[in-house]
Amino acid sequence: MKGIRLDKYRLEKVNINHEWDEFLDNSPNGTIFCKSYYLNKIDEKVSAYFCYKNKELRGAVLLIENSIKNTKFNDFVIYNGIFYSKPFKNQNISQIHSEHFELQQFIAEELIKIYDVIYMSLHPSIIDIRPILWVNYGTNKSKYSVNLRYTSYLDISEFKKVKKDDELKVYHNMSTARRQEIRYARKNGYYTVISKDSNKFIEFYKLTFERQNLKVSEKKLKIMKDLIDDLIELNVAKLYASYDNNENLGSMAFLGWDNKRAYFIFGASEPSKRK
Repeated sequence: MKGIRLDKYRLEKVNINHEWDEFLDNSPNGTIFCKSYYLNKIDEKVSAYFCYKNKELRGAVLLIENSIKNTKFNDFVIYNGIFYSKPFKNQNISQIHSEHFELQQFIAEELIKIYDVIYMSLHPSIIDIRPILWVNYGTNKSKYSVNLRYTSYLDISEFKKVKKDDELKVYHNMSTARRQEIRYARKNGYYTVISKDSNKFIEFYKLTFERQNLKVSEKKLKIMKDLIDDLIELNVAKLYASYDNNENLGSMAFLGWDNKRAYFIFGASEPSKRK
């Protein structure tokens, strides 16, 4: 991107602490997966950076390191990478987009000076990443590549006011098959409650993979259990358990949230009750 002055930006490595968490709370794309209390449980080396524009904090980066020069993905950290700061009140949409482009280009260029291999899983609100893809464009030097995936969003705000299925827009936007499943479950007395039984969830999780002839490491299962227990204790997550009309537990789901949205994190079912 010609004409952009990137010399006014700088990247500074920082500790993951209260100041980091506060930035994520104010960032439009900050998530629970990069908060300090979450990262403390995943048993990985992570590095965090603040990006300043002159003296103003305008962005941040979170990477999971595989070695000094390489980064990697982690199954528990759904989103990481670049985070934008909260826009100034006097910034219009054009100015916000321009600053985001500058941040992307500067951060992408700086990171290749630090690492040989860079993996980032950007939040889905970052929908235009051309500045990242333009790094070293038209040269034989290393470039960023994209593996595009999609995330489902569901607006559930109407549930605060509406209780009947037929009055919910969410319900009418579902497939016929999904609405039929809901009607069947209600008719047969299925119900969902809040649970704290992380041991039962881990049991279901193992069974879910065993049904597919896959094995989950004991280390991963321990991290998962500790994460569930700790996030529930911190009141930033809940474990839900669904039962049939005979009070048989059939399915469990773990959801967490930050100050902006909630996230489906884990789910598992009793294989014999999949239907």
